[in-house]
Parts: sequence; structure tokens; C-alpha cells
Amino acid sequence: MGFLFLDIESFVDPEEEKSGLNPFCKNSKVLVISYNYYSLLVAPKEGQIKKPSFIFEWVEGSEEKLLKKFYDVLKLIEKKEFNNRDVFLKIVGFNQLAYDLNYLFCRMSFYKIAPQRELFNLLFTNSKHVDLAQLGMAVSKATKRDEDFRTISQKVINSYFEIPIKEATGKDVSKFYLKKDYDKIIKYCTEEFTFELLYQSLLQTFLH
Repeated sequence: MGFLFLDIESFVDPEEEKSGLNPFCKNSKVLVISYNYYSLLVAPKEGQIKKPSFIFEWVEGSEEKLLKKFYDVLKLIEKKEFNNRDVFLKIVGFNQLAYDLNYLFCRMSFYKIAPQRELFNLLFTNSKHVDLAQLGMAVSKATKRDEDFRTISQKVINSYFEIPIKEATGKDVSKFYLKKDYDKIIKYCTEEFTFELLYQSLLQTFLH
């Protein structure tokens, strides 16, 4: 079994803020793909956690090239998992079922990176998914207070488990991008990528 921890940053157009969530706006695009792949039977524990890998739009030269590079990463992972005869690759992220994966699928389809059927299989059908945002609702104080599932931010759930918290926001990434302040984007993406620690914290909560 393998684990792919995944996160993306999309462009929030100052003139059309929906571009950050809607992949079909005029200036919608993926700016950064952050990921970590582990070929392990169980999720990585603290001593096994690696620094994430990044694919940057401004480094690759275009969004299309960024998406093609990530497609190649997915194909390599698919090949490795197939050779291991284990189809249970887990894609793990924070709100990736509502945002990251859908946004990626639409933008990759837009550029015809691969046939839509293949892209859908890579991102959805051939993988199991663990959405840390949905799991976080189960331990949210708001959920317990209102006796109904309430969404929870990554900053809040990280604070709950005493995991380091990112300083900036997703909207700030686009502001940094427009100013070409790429070091601040790298800092933000690095600080945000605490998914392995959050996975283990949530897992231990439910196990005990």
C-alpha cells in the first residue's frame, strides 16, 4: 500500500476571486502542487516523514507544464503500485475531495493532459481517499456543541493537536505570486504541509 499526501495552491484573481475555487474562470490556474509519496503498508510515523516535493508554475514555465509534470508523477506512482500488486493507494489531503482533486481534474482536462477517463481513474477510481477535513469534523468542538458536523479549518485542527500552524493564507499566496515573491510562497507551502502529522493524530484519536 502506498500513501500520496497532496495539496495544491490555485490562483485567486483580484478581479474574480472565484477563480481560486472554480477551475473554469478566465484566469483560473494551479500555481503549486505539493506532494509526498510513501511506499509503505501503514502511514508514515513522525520519524519517517520527509520534506514535501513541490512543482511550481513559475519554475516549469506554465500551468500546462506543471500539470504535465504532475501527471508523470502520478503515472510513476501508478506503475510502482501496480508492480507491488497493491491497488490501495491512499490519497490524503485536507479538503481534497471538495477542492484539490476536482480542481486538478478540471485543469488537466482543460489542457487535455490525458483522456478524461484516464485522469478520472488516476485521481479518483484507482485510489482510496482520506480527507482530513472531513475526519476533523468528528473531533471539532463546534460539532460537539451543535450536535451536527461542522467544517473545520486546518489551522483550528492543527491547533487542537498542537501541530505547527501556517502563518499566511491561501489568498496571500496569489498576492505573493503577483509580486513574484516566490520565497514566501515556498515558506507558506512548507508550513502548510503537516498532513502526515495530522493523519497520525487523527488516527490515534479514533484508535484510542
